[in-house]
Amino acid sequence: MPTVAELAAADPAALLHRARDWEALSGALAGCAATLDRSNAGPPPGWQGADADAARDAHDRLRARVTAAAASAARISEVLGRHAGATLDAQRRLLEAVVTVHPGATRVDLTTGAISAVPGLPAVPDPITGLGALIADLLRFRDAACAALADATRADAEAAAALRGLAPDGPGPPAPPEPPAAPADVRRWWSELSPPQRDVLVGTDPARIGTLVGVPAADRDRANRLRLDAEQAWLGAVRRSLHTDPAGAARTEAALAGLAAVRRRLDAGGAYLLDLDAGSAGSAGASGGRVVLAVGDPDRAAHVVTHVPGTGAGWASAAEDLRRTEATRDAARATGAGEVAAILWTGYDAPPTLAAAAFDRAARDAAGDLRAFQDGVRAGHEGPVHLTVVGHSYGTTVTGHAARGGQLAADDVVLVGSPGAGVRAAADLGLPPGRVWATTAAHDPIDRIPGPELFGTSRGFAAQGLAHGIDPASPAFGARVFASAPGSALPGPDDPATPSDESALAAAHSQYWEPHSPSLATLGRIVAGTTGRP
Repeated sequence: MPTVAELAAADPAALLHRARDWEALSGALAGCAATLDRSNAGPPPGWQGADADAARDAHDRLRARVTAAAASAARISEVLGRHAGATLDAQRRLLEAVVTVHPGATRVDLTTGAISAVPGLPAVPDPITGLGALIADLLRFRDAACAALADATRADAEAAAALRGLAPDGPGPPAPPEPPAAPADVRRWWSELSPPQRDVLVGTDPARIGTLVGVPAADRDRANRLRLDAEQAWLGAVRRSLHTDPAGAARTEAALAGLAAVRRRLDAGGAYLLDLDAGSAGSAGASGGRVVLAVGDPDRAAHVVTHVPGTGAGWASAAEDLRRTEATRDAARATGAGEVAAILWTGYDAPPTLAAAAFDRAARDAAGDLRAFQDGVRAGHEGPVHLTVVGHSYGTTVTGHAARGGQLAADDVVLVGSPGAGVRAAADLGLPPGRVWATTAAHDPIDRIPGPELFGTSRGFAAQGLAHGIDPASPAFGARVFASAPGSALPGPDDPATPSDESALAAAHSQYWEPHSPSLATLGRIVAGTTGRP
């Protein structure tokens, strides 16, 4: 991570000048390529034989090399320009942090990052108040400066990865066309690009290609591994800067451990990283972090299940959420019904606490992203596919908002341990009868937690009344209810304690995926399509 002084001394204008130089070089090379096209500088008319063929080949190779060099120069210009903008934004945020420091009591030295009292000022009437203001200024500046430095570090890593992808290994490809909007069209556009063009896009713009719905899973995985490299480097730098903030250091360590689990699963093979992002707040400590990881090939498997976790989900919970996702896949594969791919979809900013999960804002914000993701899975699949979406806890609320009115690309929807799906009945999700499933363990307290709208209303605390609507496991909802083990009322010494458990006093809320449990076996049959239809 750069220091405050290094960020303050950085020169985005120099990067912009370099970007313009590369842009000018690209234009000049493109002009040369156009001249070669117009001149058609091949052998004289009538010249035949091996020498004539060699001359034509040399002309074509030269034209291809010049065209490719023009495209590479244009890409380098884009990378440098984007990095200049990111550096300038980080500097702006650093300066904003400086000017928010109390102007009459403290000053900031940008060469060292130190905050101190301004000398020569009259004595502060109340030393305690003055000291408190100085401490508040220090903490405010530290937090803002750390965020700006972390973003600058991430921008450095992404730019370096992009430029490494453009390292000259011979003539580069011509610039690819811009992608279309619809996932099916994106799939076709990607298939028409040459392999070198795809390599350039993956290396120079991993954030866009890694999230572009319709790009094959293997190529999104290549792009997102570059993003994983950058995020791990960024978090490592953040951790080194938090030696005076134990709580922040603990959150960062947890996020790093989750990303390490993602890395281990990728290294084991047979997995694809389909998205990775720090979240809307730009910090895994504040937003949880987003990760979408597929185990098995979602483009070819006969059955694809998407697991949507709930409160507290993010980078720190990735290991446990991935365990549950893989347990569902293993149960489905055990039926012998064909190949299964399972996707952990933490593609939203999950509520960090139970109090935050009492509101549906996060679910409403996530609904469109989940719909777009499932559309991409359907559009990108090679042949027929059976799609299942499994929501757990607040993830069922996300799934319900996404599916209402039949908008979700899913053949089966499963609501596990739900606080309510945001709809009045299973029929509101728009799936055929018998395709909405639900289960809640007897000792899971989720069906006894009221929502904020209960206060000041006459609905009361009836068993079917939940924070986000009627209990999907109640007969009135109309789902196909299946059995779960009752679960333990309190966590035992061997029960996993993860950030996504959502209640340290309610282990039953997290035990639906335990080995040999009836809920896991049924989940496997639903995903494999072997449960039969009414």
